[in-house]
Formats: sequence, structure tokens, C-alpha cells
Amino acid sequence: MTGADFWIPEESSGEIVAVDQLESAVVRTGLARWRALCGAARFAPTTGGVTAAVADNAFLVDVLENDYRYRGVGAALVRGFDEDFSGLLLSELAARRPRFGLGLRMLYDMVRTSGEPMGYRGWVGKDMPGARFTYHENVILPFGSGGAVAQLMVVSALVARQAMPARP
Repeated sequence: MTGADFWIPEESSGEIVAVDQLESAVVRTGLARWRALCGAARFAPTTGGVTAAVADNAFLVDVLENDYRYRGVGAALVRGFDEDFSGLLLSELAARRPRFGLGLRMLYDMVRTSGEPMGYRGWVGKDMPGARFTYHENVILPFGSGGAVAQLMVVSALVARQAMPARP
């Protein structure tokens, strides 16, 4: 272990939190815009008013029958994950990182079923070596019409790892 690694946990962890407990300005902006778009509806019909405000820190997830497809991954998230996963299915990500994929499926399914936004935050450990951040705070927002969720938007704030090693 080097001096720069002492605070990075071995395994990633996270927790579901009430959306009103989220602290990040960009995450709170996304939530506020979503709420404004909802009006009297259960969830917002379109993503436009939210996307414009948080595009660099957000991505869309299309709800498919038995999977989810990523698109429009924001620049800050591409940098943070060191990957643009636009176009990938969640099942493809889960094949590479099973524990990570299982956790995402659980969160997405909960928001898809409830139609309610969800807050999530946590620590990124050494089990995700490609990640260039160590802490994250997120809100998962449902979009759709006719009582069915058709898309999710994840708005994320990432705290970059310090003293990152040089890439080969």
C-alpha cells in the first residue's frame, strides 16, 4: 500500500438515501428541474428541461423489456469512468462487472416500478480499477407517460481520486 492508497476502500459500497438528503449542487439541480417538469403528474414526460441543466453530469437509460440501454453519457461521467458506455446494454456491463451490474439493475428496477426518484451515494473501491473517482452522489429520475416509465436519467456528482497514477 502506498500513501495515496490508504483511503481507497477495497470494495465499493453505497446506500440509498432520501432525495432531499442529497447535497451536490448538480444533483439537486437535476432533481429540482425534474420536479418542475412533473407538475401534477407522477413523473416527468420528457427529459429536455433536465438535460439542458445537467448534461455533463448525466446519462439516459432507455427502459427495455428485459434490459436497459445507456445513451448520452455526459463528459464528466465519461472522464470519471474512463469509458463512454453509450449504446451498451446493462446486461453487457454486468457481464464485465457482475456485482456492479446487479446493483444497478436493482436500483433501476426500483425506480422503474415505483415511478419515484431515488437518491444513492457511495464509495468506489479498488474493485473498480478503471474509475477515476472515489465518491459519488446520484439521483435516478423516471420519465415517461401513460403510467409507464420509458427512460431513466441518472444525474451524478463524482469526487475525483487524488494522486491518480499515470496511465500506461
